[in-house]
Parts: sequence; C-alpha cells; structure tokens
Amino acid sequence: MSGPATRGAHKSGVDPAITAACFPVPALLLRTNDPVAQQAVRAFAGQQAETARSLSQSLTVALRSAPDMGARVSAFVAVFEATEDWRYRAAASSPHSTGRHSPSWADRFRTPITDDNPNLFRIGDHARFRDGATWNPATRAYQGGTGTPASRTMRRFETLAAERFPQSPRVDVVCNSVSLPGSRSADGTRLLRGDAAHRAAAEMTARISARGGDTSRITTSGHLIYTASAPESERRALFHHAMTLLAFNHTAPADALTAWLQAAYLLYQAPRKKRGADATIRTFLVAAGTLLLSGPPVLPHNIDLRAYTRTHDLFVTELRAAQGIDETSVGRRI
Repeated sequence: MSGPATRGAHKSGVDPAITAACFPVPALLLRTNDPVAQQAVRAFAGQQAETARSLSQSLTVALRSAPDMGARVSAFVAVFEATEDWRYRAAASSPHSTGRHSPSWADRFRTPITDDNPNLFRIGDHARFRDGATWNPATRAYQGGTGTPASRTMRRFETLAAERFPQSPRVDVVCNSVSLPGSRSADGTRLLRGDAAHRAAAEMTARISARGGDTSRITTSGHLIYTASAPESERRALFHHAMTLLAFNHTAPADALTAWLQAAYLLYQAPRKKRGADATIRTFLVAAGTLLLSGPPVLPHNIDLRAYTRTHDLFVTELRAAQGIDETSVGRRI
C-alpha cells in the first residue's frame, strides 16, 4: 500500500498528487504470481487516476458556483454519476475479447441493483484463487497450486466475516447497521451463512445458468458465507446521506476527515450497479477526498472487503488510521 500522499492545494483544482499510486490494486484481483500478468491488472490504476483528476476538477468548478446546500449535494451526486458512466465506458472499451471482462458484458456495468436482482458475492473458498489450482470433480473442490495475494486475502476475510456472526447457530443473517439523522438507522450490506447462504448460492447458480454459464463448480451446500446488497430503500437513504456528509462546508479539518471516512463506509453499503461499483467508489472517493482533505486520501487495497465485513465504527477507525495524517493539516479547499 502506498503511504499518505503529500498534502497541498492547487489553484487549478487538479491535484497532481492524484496518481496511480492512489489506487493500490485490490489483492483479490491478483490471482497469479506471474509479475507480467499482475502488471496488466495494475495498469487499470492509471485510468482511475486520470479519471479522478478530471472529476476533482469538475467538482471544484461545480462547488464554486453552488448557491446552497441542495446545489452542493447535487454537485457530488453528478460527479458520482459521472464516475459510474466512466466505469461503464471503460468496460465497453475493454481489450479483453472474451469472458466477463469483455465488452459484451458491459451492460452489467450500467444495470441497476434491485430488490429482485441483488448483488451476491461469496466470501470464502480461497483455494480457487491459488495459482495453478485445479478442480477435482470427485471432491467438488480446488486443490494444489501456490498461494497468491488473492488467496491469502480471501482466507483472511473469510475468517473476519465468520467472526461477525454470533455463537447462536440460529442467526444466519447479520446486517451492517448505520445510524442516520433523526435517530433512524439503515441496514447496509448483509452477511449470510447457513440456509441464507445456501439460498444465495442457489440463486447465483440459477442466474449464471440462465445466462448460459458454467455452474459445475459452484458449491451450494456446506459452510458458505455470502454478502448480499441491502434493499433499495435502504441503499437510497445511505447514498443520499453519504452525499450530504460530503457536501457540508466543513470548516474544521477534523470534521472534513470524519465526513469522508463516514461517506466511504456508506457508499460501500449502497452499491448501485451490478458490476463496477468498487472501482466507481474508489475513484469517486479519491476525487472527492482530494477536495475535502487538501490531497488524495489513502485507500487500503481491500477497502471493499473491509466495508463488507467490518462494523461501521471499526471500519471508520481502521480507515482513519490508514490516512496517517494530522487532522489539523486537512480541510476543504473550496
């Protein structure tokens, strides 16, 4: 992970400190130990940095002419939507000719998550991310291979996710609860185990089968942990609160940092598209954070998995520590 970026204001609104180093590649994507293949994955950070610099400038201009709080919120929403549009266009122009990263899958990067079509993601089965692992149809498991950044990361977060569940075997669902203004709370991403996870695995299998995909290696029984996106009404409330937190004209540097930290967690509890939400959120957080913090914030490579498996308070505490900066040195430049 890169260290904290040098802080400093830039009159143009484009912070030259926003570089590819601001976007450490998610270790979960490094499923090989081949340095050439790894570098191909790391190259995407350059696109993220270029986009974040442009978005940061657009946000700077929009906020300077925003007459009130409503206009400020709208400015942040518009930049987030622009980030989503960039992620779709990046997928549509992908150099991969086949597979789930090819342009033929690009529509999934602009397909909204709905209550009837939630996002589901398995946390576990780290053996499938080992370099050279092979599938054994008799045992229905991956075997062999050597450890990779992806396999080690998945093994760690499977343990962390399991620790979120209480000792009682009757509890199959744990929600990431977030406090909202007005003494209201909202449920974000859900962690599933037991029967709830088995149903999620069966749903995933049905979806992939309907698309003509290979479902022979999907496990639908045994010890499973899945994440599931929150209901749409909850995600909308969480997203709006994140935009509102960022839009406040923070005069105290500590308040600006806290708002950005809180918004980061909220956005990961409120994904909007079937694919590309993680890269969208990372790119937006750097663009917005550059204005609030007078320099690019630090993103842990596994920020998404942290948000799914950590409680609100613990996530914020860990992300604050990752910044490694004196709060008195940060503050909005607008």
